[in-house]
Amino acid sequence: RTGGEKDALLNGRIWWNRNSKVSGDPHFISDSYLKGSVTFNGQSFDNLDLKYDIFSDELVYRPESHPVIFLNKEMVDSFELNPGFRKYFFYNAGINPRSGPAGYVNLLYSGPTTLLVKYVKKIQPLADQGIYDLFLQVHRIFVMKDTVITSIDSRKQLFGLFEDRKKDVREYVKNHHLRLTLKEPGSLVPVLEFYDSLTR
Repeated sequence: RTGGEKDALLNGRIWWNRNSKVSGDPHFISDSYLKGSVTFNGQSFDNLDLKYDIFSDELVYRPESHPVIFLNKEMVDSFELNPGFRKYFFYNAGINPRSGPAGYVNLLYSGPTTLLVKYVKKIQPLADQGIYDLFLQVHRIFVMKDTVITSIDSRKQLFGLFEDRKKDVREYVKNHHLRLTLKEPGSLVPVLEFYDSLTR
């Protein structure tokens, strides 16, 4: 969509840098603008300049001829960021969902089971040379199975979700030399795909 239609997006607050004294940056993946798309109030808009501020959980949009803004979170249904090597899809889970993470959530895999990641940046006081505060990125992993969302803090907990097929899943991981690490949420995708293929 172009021109006037994109004006529908200009429903937000003007962006300003609230953390100029903190080392690092508050954004997901890159401090530079990334190409992306947004579904806003049911309408899709492509080829936008976006940053996802994971410290304040806000989507930053740079229009062509207006000041940079935080998009109105109540109207953002979902968005996609494309840093070039892969695409990241986020949906808006709302302010306080009954279970699972709130706000913008990365949908990493969607099948009978679903893999969700919530990215956050925290400020670590005086962590940069003992002088400056520093942004530190962390994430939490969630798996939805049978409509129940579970926060995953260990491999043991992950395998616990596959109780009915635990032996098959363990063999699959072993035979395919899979390195499952919670530091890399994407490493868990093949396991969920395999589990879902067994239970379909």
